[in-house]
Amino acid sequence: MNNLNWQVEQERFMRVAYPRTLKAAQHAFSGWHVSKQDDSIACCIGKMWDQWSRLLLRGRDPEPMIAGLIRYALLFVKYDRKPSTVDRARTPDVYDFRSGFKRQMLSEQGEASPTDRSDAANPWINWHVQAGDSPCELAAALEETNVTLAQWYDS
Repeated sequence: MNNLNWQVEQERFMRVAYPRTLKAAQHAFSGWHVSKQDDSIACCIGKMWDQWSRLLLRGRDPEPMIAGLIRYALLFVKYDRKPSTVDRARTPDVYDFRSGFKRQMLSEQGEASPTDRSDAANPWINWHVQAGDSPCELAAALEETNVTLAQWYDS
């Protein structure tokens, strides 16, 4: 299947990518609660190894892409990973980095779908608001009766 020596590749990962990932993760999660930092850093390093090994399986060299791999490992931990039962948020995070932090619409099953706040599919906004008579109909009626707008307004 593949002729990779995983021991050598793991040593290369530990030498090249691990220190940078660890430093970036410690910096990224320094503002998080102490009880969540260690788990988040470990998850980030695990995601980094996952990306690294998948690139190796595809025959690609991950070393030139380290900065991008670290970035997406951090974003995965912040926004995509399944929270454990201990650190579940009270409200679901409905903003997603892949859609430019646009609010996500949640279905009945809790699945997110990207949408814009001004999208017509947004059910929170009533797009068919009726504010009364049409100005066109008012202008036509005033013209038929030879009444000016000022006269109609004063009456």
